Amino acid sequence: MPAISDAHGPEFQPYTYDVKPDEEQQLRKKMLALAADEVRARVKQLASERVGATEEKRSAKPRTPAKPVQPSFDDGQLRLFDLSYSNEPTLVLTASARMPQRPNEDATNLQYLVTVVARVDINGDFHKAFSNVTDTQHLDVTPKFELIDAVDADGDGRAELLFRKVSDAGSAFVVYRVIGDQLYALFEGTPGQ
Repeated sequence: MPAISDAHGPEFQPYTYDVKPDEEQQLRKKMLALAADEVRARVKQLASERVGATEEKRSAKPRTPAKPVQPSFDDGQLRLFDLSYSNEPTLVLTASARMPQRPNEDATNLQYLVTVVARVDINGDFHKAFSNVTDTQHLDVTPKFELIDAVDADGDGRAELLFRKVSDAGSAFVVYRVIGDQLYALFEGTPGQ
């Protein structure tokens, strides 16, 4: 594994964003709501891809809109960063989720793996920058993202997000820079290399 170091490099700077426990709980609730929306969208996508889904839709009677089904989250980790020391936090939530089983439904028992990155602007508004939802049966198509940490990959004093991207082919590291409401890949390794 190659590495480059500088004996007189910049001083270590933590990129964590400190908040009070009650503020962290509010941010966690908002991030879990974003993640729940993403999981429901993935469930809907998978349902539409199943054979016969269009036939079921045609024969189904119109229903009144029901309250959206809430996924249950496990292993939820929320990390808060101030990547550019601008006092605007970047939040990264990684979690696994399961959808409750409905009556008369086949037991799929899928575990969904969710990663959501959001920015909070100076007005307190949330801006989703990235989301990735996969499940345990589709890692060959959509990899999961595990947050490693915030790192200053190019030495400019601004941090980037380092992820491990895990798929059926193996794992690789990816470095993303958060600019506005998007993540831009600065480096992406090749799985298995």
